[in-house]
Amino acid sequence: MTSMDEFVRKLKSIAAQSKLRETATVFEQSYSYVDSNREKLLKQYPNQWIAVFKDQVIAADEDLRNLVNTLRRSGTQLEQVAVELLTSEQNPILL
Repeated sequence: MTSMDEFVRKLKSIAAQSKLRETATVFEQSYSYVDSNREKLLKQYPNQWIAVFKDQVIAADEDLRNLVNTLRRSGTQLEQVAVELLTSEQNPILL
């Protein structure tokens, strides 16, 4: 392997890590928005699944499958979107 090949490989690796970091940051920002605005969002979208990108609800539907299909058709990068069911019911988490 030439030093140029190795250089290109390292650049690609750095670019991939940077993209992953960016994706994680946007995803975290999206979920943070949901957490910070849960009560307001619950009033606007009761008993619905919502998709949030950064600080904006980009889709909502009562059916998760429909929501995901809508996101896919729009070309949205799903790995950066927070998807949450807004309900006032308490759902236990089993570990």
